[in-house]
Formats: sequence, structure tokens, C-alpha cells
Amino acid sequence: MLLLGICIGCSRPRQAPPKPEPDAIKSKSIDPQRVLKSADSDPQPLPPTVYQDSDGSVDLSPLTAKLIGEGIDLNEWDQIVGFKNRDQRVLWQIHISTPGTYQIEVDAICTSPTQEARMRVYIGDTRFLEDLIQLSDNDQTLTTTRLGEITLDAPKEYRIEIEMVGLPLIGKFSISEVRLVPLEENPSSLPKFQTEDGFNEGN
Repeated sequence: MLLLGICIGCSRPRQAPPKPEPDAIKSKSIDPQRVLKSADSDPQPLPPTVYQDSDGSVDLSPLTAKLIGEGIDLNEWDQIVGFKNRDQRVLWQIHISTPGTYQIEVDAICTSPTQEARMRVYIGDTRFLEDLIQLSDNDQTLTTTRLGEITLDAPKEYRIEIEMVGLPLIGKFSISEVRLVPLEENPSSLPKFQTEDGFNEGN
């Protein structure tokens, strides 16, 4: 009995487990490097919103655009010049109050010997139109190209972005204006009221 008591008294006390180091604590759902990177990077500011004119059209001037990419700029006539690759973009923000179908037109100067300048116009994130730009008679004359039709079926803001997917090897190329022209009399966004005679009134 005495020997058993001595052995029990000689046993070591149980030690608490070591605390984890701060560097060893990692979240499974948050990447610290990714959070740091997103906190440091500021979002790209959008250009000022362009609204419809009284006739329903939308005139997109280079002065209201955001130019993206190295080398792209405005010349002394406020035309967009300096296109060299597909990394360069021109961005507008528009507000459509009267939904409908619109023709997209481009005023540009293109003096290439052959028709090689191909423009793509994105409407939002998924839709786009694309066509070759018409040739100009000389390096001072604007020519109008109709790229196609697009239906904007909701009154809201849209992002319009152009990209040159083909460029002439020689000659002058500049963009003066992009327009959205209504193809037909779009319905008014104002509410209509029914009279006692059964007629609808409203603008």
C-alpha cells in the first residue's frame, strides 16, 4: 500500500495544450491577399450619363466618353483617334426613358485604300453589333455608317462600348460621333388616361 501511494504521488500534473500561433490561424473562406488587393484597387469611374433628345435619339459625343487604353485620345477637332489594338475601348453611359428599336450610326473618317476598319458596338454585357466602316472621300470628310438595329425594351441605364476589331494598315481613321436613332415612333413613357368616351389621352 505504501508503494502504491508513492507511485501516485510521483505522477506528473497534466499540462494544457499549447495555444496556436497567430500566423497559424487561417480562414477557409477568406483569402487575406485577395481581400487586400480588392481593398487597394479603386473601381473604374463611369462617364457622365447621356440622356435622350426630344426626338428620342441619343447623341454620343467623344467629350462625354471614357477613353480606355494607351494611345487613344482626342484630336484638335474632338475626334477619337489613336486606335491600334483591341485593348482600346470607348465607353458611354446612356439613359433610355422611351424603350424601342434604335439604329446605331457612326460618323467617322476612314481613308484606307480598302474597307478594313471594322467596329463592334457592345450594348450592355452580352449584345453587340459589328460592321465595316464606310470609306471617306478624303481625310476631311465624315461618312456615316449604319451598324444595325438594337431593341432596348426597358427604361433604364445602358452601357455602350465600342471596340475596333479590324483596323486599316494605312490611312486616317477617327470617330466623330455615335448615335442611337429611333426607327419608329416609340410609345411615350408618360401614363395614359382613359376618358369617359373610351378614348386614351396622353403624350
